[in-house]
Amino acid sequence: MNVHFENITSEKIKSAFLEVVQRYDTLHDHKINLKQLRIKSSTMQAQPVLNWNSLKGIKSYKVKLALHVRDSDTLLVEDMPRNVLIGWFAHELGHLVDYAPLSTWQMIIYGIRYLTSGKFKRKAEYKADYIAIDHGFDQEIVAAKKYIFENDLMDQRYKDKISKYYMSIDEVLVCAEEKMIARPTTGL
Repeated sequence: MNVHFENITSEKIKSAFLEVVQRYDTLHDHKINLKQLRIKSSTMQAQPVLNWNSLKGIKSYKVKLALHVRDSDTLLVEDMPRNVLIGWFAHELGHLVDYAPLSTWQMIIYGIRYLTSGKFKRKAEYKADYIAIDHGFDQEIVAAKKYIFENDLMDQRYKDKISKYYMSIDEVLVCAEEKMIARPTTGL
């Protein structure tokens, strides 16, 4: 595994991230940089690194990790329960697995569609959850969703966004139970 940490001081965050990466075999040959910084738009963002190397087929990824949970000045990411962190990381790395077969140009199209189409965004978020469930993280995904919906410190707009674009707890449980009979695609 080629994992690098930037601005990460919490051993809990590092070990949770490494535990998740360990189960994503297809990512082991790629460089993954987990960087903690201030981001307002989300709690975590998983993205490909687009540069000259990516044009040559050498892929690397970055996962941006906020200091605080989105829309909160008091809820630190490092204070989240370990299983919630693992669920969140499993979802984000699900995105990286989804990106892996795409060329640089396909990734650019993917990014544009994600930003401009609510329907495509929902498919992409569902697929990341499906991938995490397929890698055995269903209980952690459920824990992350419960943490969001049951936490009074979470902004209602954030909860509404999660409800709109991401799998519900019941959908996660059904998928885990049915052992991934039908896998979604993002249509690229």
